[in-house]
Amino acid sequence: MLVVPAYAKVNLSLEVTARRPDGWHDIASVVCTVDWHDLVGVSIRCAAAPRQPIRLRQCGPFAEGVPEGPDNLAARAAQGLLDIATLPGTTFDVWLVKHIPAAAGLGGGSSDAAAVLRAGATLLAQRGHAIPPHQLARLAAELGSDVPAVLAGGAVLATGRGEQLAPLDTPPLHLAVAVAGPSATVAAYAALHDDERNATGRTAALAAALQSAAIPTSDKLDPALLGSALEPAACRAGPGLADNLARLRASTPATRWHLTGSGGAAFALAATAAQAHTLAAAARAAGFPARACRTVPTRLGPLPPAAP
Repeated sequence: MLVVPAYAKVNLSLEVTARRPDGWHDIASVVCTVDWHDLVGVSIRCAAAPRQPIRLRQCGPFAEGVPEGPDNLAARAAQGLLDIATLPGTTFDVWLVKHIPAAAGLGGGSSDAAAVLRAGATLLAQRGHAIPPHQLARLAAELGSDVPAVLAGGAVLATGRGEQLAPLDTPPLHLAVAVAGPSATVAAYAALHDDERNATGRTAALAAALQSAAIPTSDKLDPALLGSALEPAACRAGPGLADNLARLRASTPATRWHLTGSGGAAFALAATAAQAHTLAAAARAAGFPARACRTVPTRLGPLPPAAP
C-alpha cells in the first residue's frame, strides 16, 4: 500500500467573476495547500473476477458524515483511473484517515481525490500502465473544481472553473484555521446575487504581492486582498454561519478572520508560528475546531516507491 498525505487547501482570495452557460461559475482564486491533512492509502490487486473494483474504507476523527461508496470523491478518482487504464480484473483498495473537517471549505474530499490520483497513477506506472499527465489533469477537472489545484499542490492562481492553474512562488505563510460551521458549496453559489459576480482584480493583486520580496511575513499582506466573495451568499444560505463567524471574530478582536471558499472555515494570517498557535487556541476556547497551519509552498514532487 502506498500512503500519502492529502493536504487541505485555503482560498486566500476568491472572486466569482461570471456565471457560465453550463451553470458553473468562473472564478479567480489564490489557493494554497496547508499542512492540515488526511492520510490516504492506495493499493492495487488483480483478480480473475473482482466483486468490487473499488473498495473504500475510512476512519478518523472526521470520518462521520463523509460519503461512502461510489459517491465519495476518492472512490470516483480511483474509478476514473481504472477507466483510463482499462485493466480488467483490477481492484483499487482506498483507505482514508479523515483529519480534515467536512463541509468546511478546506477541500478535504478534493484533496483525498487528488491523493488517490497521484498514488494510483504511481502504482499503475509501476505496473507498466503510465497515465499521461494531460489525462490525469482532465480527470481531476472532471472530479471537481478544487481537485486540479490540490493535485498541483503548493500555491496557485486558479481561474476558469478552477482548472486553469498558474503556479505561484510564495514564501511560507503562517495562519490559524478555524471551522465556524458547516457550509454547502452548491447552496452558496445558488445564493449569489448578480452584483456579487464581478472581477475586482484583488486576486491578481494578491498573487503579485505574494511573489514580491516586499512581503517578508504573512501579516504584511493587505487584508483587503484576502477573503471570499462567497461569504455573503454562504451566510444567506446558512444563517448560522454568520452568527458563528461573528463569534469567532469577537474571540480575537484585533485579528482579521477571512472565510475560505464557500466556508465554513475561516483563516487568520500570522507573523509567526507562535502567533498562529495563539490565534488557534483562542478560537478553540470560543468553541471552534481550530489549529495552527503553515502553507506547503512547493509543488508535490515524485512519490516514494510503493511498499511491496
